Amino acid sequence: MAQRTDLLIITLALCLIMVSAGCTIRHDQSGPPTDSGLVILTEENPPYNFRGADGEAAGQSTEIVYEIGRRLNQIIEIELLPWSEAYESAQHSPNVALFSTVRTPERDLLFTWVGPIGKQGFVFYAREGSGIAIDGIDVIYKQYTVAAVRDSWRHQYLEKQGFEELVLYPDDIMAIQGIREGEADLWFGSSDSVVQNLRAAGLAPDALSPIYTLREIELFIAFNKDTDRDILRQWQAALDDMKRDGTFDEIVRQEQESMIIQPAGVSGAGKEALNLLISKVDGRIGGTKDTLRLLSTTSDLQSGDMAAIQPVLAHLREGDPAAAYSFINANGTWYRPGDALLRPDAGTRPYHFTLMGGTPVTGYIVSDPVTGLEAAVVAVPVSREGDVIGYLEADIDLAAFSRSLAPDLALARTAYFSAITEDGVIILHTYPEKIGLVIAEYTDTFGEAIRSMIQEESGEAGYYEDGIYHQAAFRASGITGWRLFIAEQAHPPIPSATRAEEELKALIEMHD
Repeated sequence: MAQRTDLLIITLALCLIMVSAGCTIRHDQSGPPTDSGLVILTEENPPYNFRGADGEAAGQSTEIVYEIGRRLNQIIEIELLPWSEAYESAQHSPNVALFSTVRTPERDLLFTWVGPIGKQGFVFYAREGSGIAIDGIDVIYKQYTVAAVRDSWRHQYLEKQGFEELVLYPDDIMAIQGIREGEADLWFGSSDSVVQNLRAAGLAPDALSPIYTLREIELFIAFNKDTDRDILRQWQAALDDMKRDGTFDEIVRQEQESMIIQPAGVSGAGKEALNLLISKVDGRIGGTKDTLRLLSTTSDLQSGDMAAIQPVLAHLREGDPAAAYSFINANGTWYRPGDALLRPDAGTRPYHFTLMGGTPVTGYIVSDPVTGLEAAVVAVPVSREGDVIGYLEADIDLAAFSRSLAPDLALARTAYFSAITEDGVIILHTYPEKIGLVIAEYTDTFGEAIRSMIQEESGEAGYYEDGIYHQAAFRASGITGWRLFIAEQAHPPIPSATRAEEELKALIEMHD
């Protein structure tokens, strides 16, 4: 009996040590979820909490609350109410929780708290790497120009504080682009929408750095003050675990990105142009391949005799001056129409051994060995008595091909066509001078859109190019694997409105 008592004491002591060290005892969560016993309320306050398209609660804070419930294996049901009604219920009804609630000295004793689950502030931002460092608003006033949205509360606040060096814009997206272009030193913005605004402006999420925070508030889950303390400890421990393992930050990132209202998409005319573009490109590449395959069965080609093959090449060139035709021998020597001598080194071409193995090549991109121009290779092996003796190759001039496509597509001046390889290289374009650019290496929204096209067979993507927002419809070629797309200028995505700014604005006005 004494041994059992000692064991119990030791176990209790270990539990106390774990609790004092901030550790949690995890329960088996393999069974069905249980009722949390809580009434969980929220309001319309995007991006933190709002009614989603399906009528259910959604948003950054909402997903955090749901994740806490998943970790505790509890059923979480959230009801959206007007703020005043939800606030009154949480204050006076047992087992009621309300989020996202600003924790102020006036409210501190009215509730018990779990959090923080978010924060929001008015912040001065500068370009990443600008070297600007300040320790007070007086320094900004004296030394820097500030971008703000005309007639917004932030504009009015800055004027009230005596700021004269203001650069005003119609919206935050244009203000951020102005910072990028050096039109102003700082942007006075809201931290709860900075990521959405940066992405909408065509910039990476870290393109701006916070330089000075004017005021910041933290958001919590406010529980009725009579809520069981064990429930509070469990919820806080689950939230702390989320922050330690990175789940919290990932939810914030995903929700910030999702709060962008996307444009309507590519027009019907643009989609019809994409169909025509694919038909033209696949017809050109596929037709060339079929022609070469047919010629490869003739006695002239199968003879392997340069004197017999050159007239065939000359005939092809006359009918298709936008492509260069050649015959490559098994040993890597090759020639074009009119060549008196064999040229060397075709054996070093990356696709040489593919063709010598009997497999055609379609759409491989090279710089033409004679002209230096970007070209698409279409080549078929030539066999005699079962042995490959060489191959017939067409190098299609991509700039000339692009110029031939433009009249048929008849796009508006604010639209363009393009094609990219699976490596993200432009190979066809309304403006042929862009051919050869490796867009997949870009770190802006254009590069991001190209990478998404490469990963998908078809769809739409939005991006900024040269400061202008475009919406593109794309589809993979069934012959080459290239991604062909039509891009149209469009209205940029706009971050959804946020009401979280109102409470912070009131706090600033109260103290300034």
